[in-house]
Amino acid sequence: MIKTIIAASVMTTVALAPTNTLVTGNSADQSIKPAVFSAVAADSAESENNSLLLQYVKKSGYDANGNSLGYEETWGDPLTYNQRTDAHFEGGGMSFYALYNGTTSAKVVKDEKGNVTDGIVVTAAPEDSAPSGPLYELMAKEYQKSEWENAGTVTEDGKKLKKVMIDRISHEGTSADNMKKVKVRETVYLEAATGLPVKSEVHEEKNGAMVLRNTFTYEYDRKDRDQELFDISDMNLKDYTSEEVKTNNPHLPIGGKLPNPMADLVSEGTITEAQLTAIDTALGQAKQNGFDENKSDEERLKEALAGIVADGTITQEKADIVVNLFK
Repeated sequence: MIKTIIAASVMTTVALAPTNTLVTGNSADQSIKPAVFSAVAADSAESENNSLLLQYVKKSGYDANGNSLGYEETWGDPLTYNQRTDAHFEGGGMSFYALYNGTTSAKVVKDEKGNVTDGIVVTAAPEDSAPSGPLYELMAKEYQKSEWENAGTVTEDGKKLKKVMIDRISHEGTSADNMKKVKVRETVYLEAATGLPVKSEVHEEKNGAMVLRNTFTYEYDRKDRDQELFDISDMNLKDYTSEEVKTNNPHLPIGGKLPNPMADLVSEGTITEAQLTAIDTALGQAKQNGFDENKSDEERLKEALAGIVADGTITQEKADIVVNLFK
């Protein structure tokens, strides 16, 4: 059986805990300067008949004081679309694989000597497969999604960088009893020619102010082909199918597709497809108009849906059901 689990970035988990930054010179320590290879220079290998080389990116993370959190290395094969990410941190590391056009994913846990201590591989149905393609192309597409807000441009070291931002709610805590919601804002600076990130920063809300939490830098290069990088055949990993994972972990995203609780309301007959579309449109419009920072998430959702309740598209009862989904 072809093997495969969803590649999830540890650095992303650190930055946006509980699931993706440096200005030139860390905001907390101006002596830190990111060593960033130009994505344009890295990708120019295409024009030199080196398109078979692996695409490579190194993402280094720091806390607000400039202390290293570790780093990630990712290799992407532009021919097979196989990807591997190694996350390095104190005391050990993890490797994440996305293979066979996204139908096979693996998570491998390693000790400080690099020995495999645990791991899982998941075979996904084609409809559950992770997005596949050249590594740099997939990275650039991430920041083209509608949820990223264009925040203008900045010029640093003579280079113009596009600035994009996104706000998220991070659920933090060690148990259901002490879980709390924290507003997190990620700002990414993209190279204009490639759309690839050069640096980024993550702020979180504390006492009504957005405070620096993590910063990251990105380096790009091309590497010689080495298919052993993507070989997991001898690792003796626990083997699952995506259907088994869905059964055992109904809320786990498979193939990088986030669960949509509102879709369940349609399948249950609580709302219609047309009402779902109207709700999505209303929420998107509210986000575009900007949220009142002084109001809770529940208040914002109610305000966003007030218009389609008033015009009779959905009832107040159904609007309340939608609001309760996101509490």
